[in-house]
Amino acid sequence: MLNQINNSQKWDVVVLGGGIAGLTAAIYLAQTGKKVLILEKGSKVGGRGISNQVGNAQLNLGAHALYTNCIEILNEVGVKLSGKIPKLSGSFIFGDQFEQMKVIEAYNLFLGNHLKWKEKMEFLRFYRQIRKMDIDELNCISLEEYLNNNITSNCVKNLILAFIRLSTFTCNSELLSAGVAIGQLRSAKVMYINEGWQAIVNDLVKTAEQHGVAIQKSSSVCKVTGTYPNINLELRNDTSISTKCLLSTINPVDLVKLIDEPVSDSFLQKCSQMIPIKAACLDLVMRGLPNPKLNFALGIDQPWYFSNHSTVANLTTEQGEVVVHLMKYLNSVNETDPSKDEEELEGLLDLLQPGWRDYVISRRYLPKLIVSNDIKKPLESLNSSLSNRKVGVDGIFVAGDWVGQMELLLNASLTSAKSAANLINEKLAFQLI
Repeated sequence: MLNQINNSQKWDVVVLGGGIAGLTAAIYLAQTGKKVLILEKGSKVGGRGISNQVGNAQLNLGAHALYTNCIEILNEVGVKLSGKIPKLSGSFIFGDQFEQMKVIEAYNLFLGNHLKWKEKMEFLRFYRQIRKMDIDELNCISLEEYLNNNITSNCVKNLILAFIRLSTFTCNSELLSAGVAIGQLRSAKVMYINEGWQAIVNDLVKTAEQHGVAIQKSSSVCKVTGTYPNINLELRNDTSISTKCLLSTINPVDLVKLIDEPVSDSFLQKCSQMIPIKAACLDLVMRGLPNPKLNFALGIDQPWYFSNHSTVANLTTEQGEVVVHLMKYLNSVNETDPSKDEEELEGLLDLLQPGWRDYVISRRYLPKLIVSNDIKKPLESLNSSLSNRKVGVDGIFVAGDWVGQMELLLNASLTSAKSAANLINEKLAFQLI
C-alpha cells in the first residue's frame, strides 16, 4: 500500500473513499488497465466494513450479515468468502413493556395459540403472495400504505414489519418503498463471515494492490475543480492531484461541498431528500451465554435484534468465547436518547440471558451507527428520471449504498460501484476513438 504518491502523475481515475464501494470500483477499473488512485481520509481503508480486534475476537461495526445476492460481484473482485448461513430458528419478543413481554420460540408461533387462526392464515398468505407478485408495481407506494391496504391484523402487520426491519435495517415504514422492502424480504438469505467483514476488506485490498491500484490513506480533499479530462483535486496538505475522471463514494452531501463547478439541480434534489438509516448497537465478547440455547431473537412490538454470530462464524481464536450483537433499529425521523437506547438493549439481554453481565469480556456501544446513507423511498417522491450516478459535472461519477432504486445496503454499494466503473471505462474508451 502506497504512502506517497507522485503528484506530477495524471491518473485515469481518482476514487474518493476507500470503503467497499471504492475498493470494488477501483478493482474493476484497474482490471481494464486504468491507472487508479484511491484517496481515503481515514487512517484505515474499509469504511463501515472494517472489523476491530478486541482481545481474541473480531468485532464488526454492529450486526453485519452478508446477503447472498452480493456474492457474485465479490467473487468477481477477488473476495474469497468463508462463512455459513445461520439456521432459520430463534425466538420472537412480543410486548411493549419489559414486565409484560413474552419470548416465544419461532416454531411455537404458529403451532401455539399466540396467533389466532385467521392471523396465521393471513401471514402465510402474505408470504405466498410476495413470492410471485410483480414488485415493480409497488415502487410508487410506501410499505406502510401497502400493509394498511392488504393486512387486516395489527399483530400480523407488526410481525411483517419486524422481518422488514431485519432485512432492510429500516424502521420507517412510512418512508420505505414497498417494492424495495418486499424485494429485499423475499431474497433475504444471509451469511455470517468468518473473521468478520475485515476478511472481505483484506481480500479487496490485496486484489486492488495486485492490479496496481494506489491507495493513499489520511488524505483529505478540500476542493475539486475542472471537468473531464482535466479534473484537479486539492488536498489539505497543500498538494494537488490531476485526473481524467473522479469517482466519489463519499456521502454526496459532502461531495457537493467540495466541487467548484455547478452541480445539477436533480443531484442537489437527491442530496436534500436523503435520510440516513441508523441503529444503536451493543457489541459484546462473552465467555459463552447463560442460556446457550437462545441464540437469536427479534422484537415484534419493539425494534430490537439479538444474535450470537458465533453460532456459525469463527470470530474469535479463544475456545468458548462468543461474539454477540444487540441492536435497536432507530427511527430516522424522531430522535431517541442514546443512553436510554443502551438501557433498552441491556434490558433486552436481561430478558433473554439473565446473568449475562458475569459473562462479559468486553463491550462496545455505538449509539448512532449509520447503516446506510439513505432510505430507498417510493419513486413518486423523487424525480424518477434521476440517474444517481451523474452529478452534472462532466467526468464526475458516484457510487454507494444510496445509489440505485431497488438495491439496498452492500448490494447497492457493489452494484453501483460496478456500474460506475463501466460508465467510466466507456467514457475513457470514447476518448481513444
